[in-house]
Amino acid sequence: MKKIILLSTITSLFLLSCSHKINIVSEKQISLHSKQMQDSLRSFKYYRFPLIGLNDKLKLKIRTQWDTYEKWMVKDMHTRFDFTTKDTTIAGVKVVIVQPKTISQENNDVIGFHIHGGGFMMSTPLERAGLLLANEYKYKIYSVDYTLSPEVKYPVAINECLSVYKELSDKFSNKKIISSAISAGGQILQVTLLKAQSQNLKMPVVNVLFSPLLNLTFEGDSYYNNDGRDVSANKNSGDKIFKDLYLDKNANLKDPLISPVFAEYKGNFPATVFVSGTRDLLLSCSLKGFWKMKEGGIKTEMLITEGGWHASQYYPQIPEAITSRAAIYQFLDNQLVRVIK
Repeated sequence: MKKIILLSTITSLFLLSCSHKINIVSEKQISLHSKQMQDSLRSFKYYRFPLIGLNDKLKLKIRTQWDTYEKWMVKDMHTRFDFTTKDTTIAGVKVVIVQPKTISQENNDVIGFHIHGGGFMMSTPLERAGLLLANEYKYKIYSVDYTLSPEVKYPVAINECLSVYKELSDKFSNKKIISSAISAGGQILQVTLLKAQSQNLKMPVVNVLFSPLLNLTFEGDSYYNNDGRDVSANKNSGDKIFKDLYLDKNANLKDPLISPVFAEYKGNFPATVFVSGTRDLLLSCSLKGFWKMKEGGIKTEMLITEGGWHASQYYPQIPEAITSRAAIYQFLDNQLVRVIK
């Protein structure tokens, strides 16, 4: 029995002998987008991969392949921006500080708290979304190097991020905090902030979520209608790999501290901008999260890219992604100015 798992061309070299391409984007659809987006859409492939017998060794091999690709992305970012990174430890947890060469004058009293994605099992604090935010909006970011699965299970990563956040909020009590996350990092961040709020910690001023995973039941319209349309994520891999690595088998998937789409948002929970695309497998997470915040009276905004796939907004060169990030920065400006007033 075979299932479909989606991996980019670069990160799936070791699978090529047992895979074949499935066309999921028609040329007619591609022609509606910018050349850069067209090139990106054409570069992705679906691969058939036998999930039975997918042991931890092979799962970790997937992580290694992704890390190779991410190192290339970091190198590419250094050609685009002048920034430094510094490894440190906060509350006993590894953290990477990303500092652009120039911090804008308006952001001298701002710090970022960032949580990377990667399906709970891969990626690093130097993933591209955090680097783009730091360098384009020109502020210092603290990106958490939380422990990955399968080495640990829920809620270890959340507890680590909460410990880091608590120390940062105490140490920088006079600073405004921008929290941000991408994909699976969105689940970790939202639960971290819900716990921080319950402990009466200082909350971020504003929160940025790129294609967040907020519903680990993997239910919702986009999980079905975008499965096979999203060129960088699919329901099968979420169900069979990422969720199983992260959670115990008896976990209550509708627990708000597991699937924060079921949480209640109120009070001083930070203003939040959701960023997604019409092809995003996790579009329903953003839409449901957006409406839950609206119901709770939280300032929120929803940015949807036409033709955008999962996390497509973190591509530095795609015009549609650039437009989305510009809208994010406008949202940040509005919230930070509102606090100053």
